[in-house]
Amino acid sequence: MKYYIRALKMALKYKWSLVGAILSSLMVALLWGANIGAVYPFVEVVFERNSIHDWVDEQEAQSQQKISVMNTTIAEINSKGASLSPEDASRLKICQQQVGDYQQRVVWLQAWGPTIKRYTPAEPFQTLVMLVAVLLVGTVLKGIFLIVNMVLVARVGQRTILDLQNTFFRSTLQQDLSAIGEKGTGDLVGRIRGETGTIGNAITTLFGKTLREPFKMLACLIGAALINWRLLVFSMLVAPFAGFLMIRLSQSMKRANKRAVEESAKLVNRLFQALTYVRIVKSHNMEGYERSRFKRTADKVYRKSMKIAVYNSLFRLNNEVLGIGVVCISALAGGYLVMNQQTHLFGVQLASTEMSITAMMTFYAFLIAACDPIRKMADVYNILNVGMVACDRVFPLIDRQASVQSPTHPKRIPTKAAAIKFKDVHFAYDPAIPVLNGVSFAVAPGETVAIVGPNGCGKSTLVNFLLRFHNPDSGEVFVGDHEIREYRVRDVRRCVSMVNQQTMLFADSVINNIRYGSPNSSELKVVDAAKKAHADSFINEKLDNGYQTILGEHGLTLSGGQRQRIALARAILRDSPIVILDEATSQIDTESEMLIHQSLSQHIQDRTALIITHRMSTMELADKVLVMDSGRVMDFGTHSEVLKRCDLYRRLFSSGMRDSA
Repeated sequence: MKYYIRALKMALKYKWSLVGAILSSLMVALLWGANIGAVYPFVEVVFERNSIHDWVDEQEAQSQQKISVMNTTIAEINSKGASLSPEDASRLKICQQQVGDYQQRVVWLQAWGPTIKRYTPAEPFQTLVMLVAVLLVGTVLKGIFLIVNMVLVARVGQRTILDLQNTFFRSTLQQDLSAIGEKGTGDLVGRIRGETGTIGNAITTLFGKTLREPFKMLACLIGAALINWRLLVFSMLVAPFAGFLMIRLSQSMKRANKRAVEESAKLVNRLFQALTYVRIVKSHNMEGYERSRFKRTADKVYRKSMKIAVYNSLFRLNNEVLGIGVVCISALAGGYLVMNQQTHLFGVQLASTEMSITAMMTFYAFLIAACDPIRKMADVYNILNVGMVACDRVFPLIDRQASVQSPTHPKRIPTKAAAIKFKDVHFAYDPAIPVLNGVSFAVAPGETVAIVGPNGCGKSTLVNFLLRFHNPDSGEVFVGDHEIREYRVRDVRRCVSMVNQQTMLFADSVINNIRYGSPNSSELKVVDAAKKAHADSFINEKLDNGYQTILGEHGLTLSGGQRQRIALARAILRDSPIVILDEATSQIDTESEMLIHQSLSQHIQDRTALIITHRMSTMELADKVLVMDSGRVMDFGTHSEVLKRCDLYRRLFSSGMRDSA
C-alpha cells in the first residue's frame, strides 16, 4: 500500500487537473441524480394532467386537510383524559409528529409557491415540454462534464505513467550491471512498459470511475433520503454482509493478481530471450524446446488469469446481490407502508407521513439508479489491486541503490594519458567463487599493456573496473593520482573508450552508431574515424545509403567484422585518454587487421591502453604483457622478460595463443 500511496503522490503533482476532475465528477453526479429525480414531476404532475401550478395548490390543500384530520384525532385522544392506553399514547405521538411535518410542508409551499408559479408554465402540455427540455439539457450537460472528467483523468494517468517510466528507466540505467542482469531484460522491459501502464490505469480508475460512480451513487442515495431516510436506512440492512464478503474477495484477488503478474513477467522474459537469441535457437534445432518452455509458462499465466476471472465474477455477483437486496427490502417495506397507508412496520417508524405511490416510485428509481454505480464498481477493485501489485514490483527497483556511486566531492580526473594502478584487488560475483585474487600491477602514462591468459581468468572483469561497472570487494584501483572511486562515475567513463568482442550496435543509422558517445561530433570527424577503422570503404560501397543506412537490430545486417570496425570507429571518435580493447579485432580478416593495427598504433600514441587479445599480431602494439591465470597476476613485464620467466606465457606463445581469450 505504501508504494501505491507514492504513486498517488506523483499523480497529485497535477493538482489542477485533479481538481477539475473532481468538480466535473460532482457535476456528473448531481445531474445524474437530477435526471432520476425527474420521475417525480412526470408521474405526479404530467401523468395526472396537471400543471406545476395545480400541483402546488393541490399539495397545500392536501396538507391543510391532513393537519385538520390529525388535529381532530389528537383532540379525540386528549378527551379521554390523563389515563391513556399505550396504544393511544403512541397514536398521539405519531399524530403530533405528522402535524409538525405537514405544517413544515405548508410553510415551504407558501414561501416558494409564488416563485415556482412565476417561472413555470400554467398549462399541462407546456409543463411536459418544459420537463422534457430540462431533462434533455441536463443529459447534454452531464455528457459534457463526463467528457471533461475523462479527459482530465486520462491526462493525470498518462502523465503519471510518463513520470514513472522516466524515473524507472533513469534508476535502471544507474544500477550495477549485475543488478540489471539479475531480473532479466524481459522482466525489466515488462516492468518499465507494462507495469507502469498498469499503475497509470489504476490511478485513472481511482480518480475517474472510483470517484465518479460513488458520487453518482451518493447523489441517488441523497435523493432517496430526501423522500424517506428511515426507509433508506432500513433497506441497507444487507450492506454489512456484502461489505464483509467484498473485503475477503479483495484480499484473495490481490494475492492472485500478484502471482499472475509474476508469471506474466516470466512469460515476457522467455519470449524476449528466445527472440533475442533466435539464431542460436535455430542453429541448435531448439524450436521445439523453446515452444515447450513458452507453453508451460503461458499455461501458468492462463490458470492464474482464470482464477482472477472467477474472483472477479464473484465480486460482480456480490455487488449485484447487494443492489437487488437493497431494492427488494425497500420494495417489501415500502409496499406495506403504501398499501396500508402506514408509517410504522413492526413498531418501527419508517416514515414521518403516509407515503404516496408517486413518492414510492421515485424512491425506487433512486435506489435502482444507485445500483448501476455499484455494478460498474465491480471491475474497479480488480484494477486497483493489480495497480497495487504493480507498485510493489516497480518502486522497490526504483529505490534500489547502486553500489557504484559518485563521491560527494569528486576529484578532477586527468584529461591526458594517466597512470593506472591495481593494488591488491579482490572481487567475486558469487562470494563462493572468487574471480580476482589480490591483483596488483601498474601501467605508466602512455603505456600499452597486453593482457593475456586462459578463458575465465578474470581479464574482462579486470578492465571493467576502469569503467566503474563494479567496485572491488577489497583493494584499490588508481587512475592518475587518486583512487578511481574519488572521481565522478560520468567523468571516469568519459575518459575511457572501450571496444568489446561482442559489438553493440543500435537500430539506427551508421553515422549515429559511430557518433554514439560523441553526439556533437561533425560528419567530417565521423568519416575520419571510420577511415582510421577501415570502415569507410564498406560503408560507402556496400551499404545502400552510406552513412545514413539504418542498421537492423543489434546490427545483424552487417558481418561480424563490419560491426567491429564501426565499434572501433566509435572508440577512435571519442578520443579518450584511456583505451580498452577487449578482443576488438577477433572477427576481422588478416588483411584488414594489419591495416587496423597501423591505425591503432597511431591512435594509442600518447594514450594509456589495455588490450585483451589472443592474437600474436596484436602483441606488436604492446609495450608490456600482463599474464593472468585463475584471477591472479602470473607475470608482468616486457614480452622478452615475461617469455623468459613465465611458463604459462611460453605455452601460450608457442601455441600462437589459440587457447586464450
